[in-house]
Amino acid sequence: MIDIGMPDSAIEYDGYMLMKFTTSYEYQQDFLNGNLFFNTADFFAKCDDEGRGDPDEGNTFVVDYEKPNLISANLEKVGDAYAIVVRDYSNNPEYYKRGTVWDYSSAINRRRKIISLYTAFVNIKEQRVAPFDSRMKKEFGEYGILILNRQEFFQRVWKTIYESKKYSQVAMGFLEYIPQTKHQGLIDWNPFLKKEKFAYQNEFRATFVSEDDKPIKIELGFSLRDIAVPIMMKDVKEIHFENGKLLYPIACDS
Repeated sequence: MIDIGMPDSAIEYDGYMLMKFTTSYEYQQDFLNGNLFFNTADFFAKCDDEGRGDPDEGNTFVVDYEKPNLISANLEKVGDAYAIVVRDYSNNPEYYKRGTVWDYSSAINRRRKIISLYTAFVNIKEQRVAPFDSRMKKEFGEYGILILNRQEFFQRVWKTIYESKKYSQVAMGFLEYIPQTKHQGLIDWNPFLKKEKFAYQNEFRATFVSEDDKPIKIELGFSLRDIAVPIMMKDVKEIHFENGKLLYPIACDS
């Protein structure tokens, strides 16, 4: 069994459900049929769509432009080659000059593949579901999938990706959202970090690196309909506990 655990930020809750939202009925059905679309980190870094685009996606490090905290990063000639050199002037601030490089992404990071899901936190003991942010519908679409057995979902996705031997750096988990006060200076970035402004997305992701720079559709080889159901964004507010059971509306086929 794959044990993902819970993020530290979910202190009010003792459980969670995973959902995937898409912009069309066809994409929804494709996911339920076991075909998972992984886009590239480079796509999200260049995307202008509100909520989906994140210029920090795929970065190796980020330096806060407003508050670099005596960190200076510059492109410099080192021997016969050029390299990005990062220096910390905390111990000799009199020599500090602002750098010209504020973030860096290696080629392998840009080839990283990502599929993102929404985490709906629940408090089973108190029988309540966390509020759902209204921005999700506008930014990600009205056609959803509610995953009923997340452990089985983890196992199927992990087995398909990891055991294929074609991909590297396979990982899955919750994102950590960095407050403004903490992402000052230089931060070693990774695929599970985002700035706090994205925190309402409660993102859970699976990710890996492949040799090409194109999106990939992973075919699990079997349907997910035994562990997931279609749901519409407009009905998410109807998910609730009743007599100790979690009730949810299933979307009618169209």
